Amino acid sequence: MGFLDKLKGTAKQAASPGSQMSERDKIMKINQSGIDGRATVIAMNELGSQFGGGKEVEFKLTVHGADGDYPVTMKQSIHEQALAGIAVGGDIVVKIDPDDPKALLVWGAA
Repeated sequence: MGFLDKLKGTAKQAASPGSQMSERDKIMKINQSGIDGRATVIAMNELGSQFGGGKEVEFKLTVHGADGDYPVTMKQSIHEQALAGIAVGGDIVVKIDPDDPKALLVWGAA
């Protein structure tokens, strides 16, 4: 992704701040009321770097939920330190939205 592509992305976010706010609200909700869980990493693909040292990563996971295993594909900006130890085939710690089990946050290696 080149500089102009990043600039376009920033402009797009500025044009639709509501989507950023809803994403932020969702993350805050999961942090506060999310259910602790585990998942297995099926695939992970680094999409690029973010400001502040984080990386945007797309994860394909098998979540081990209370009602059985289910697949989730999601993107998350995550710091290098939290990525340490996360590998394809490994288990990770997640926080799961109690109202939407496909919405979750990756916390780190299990």
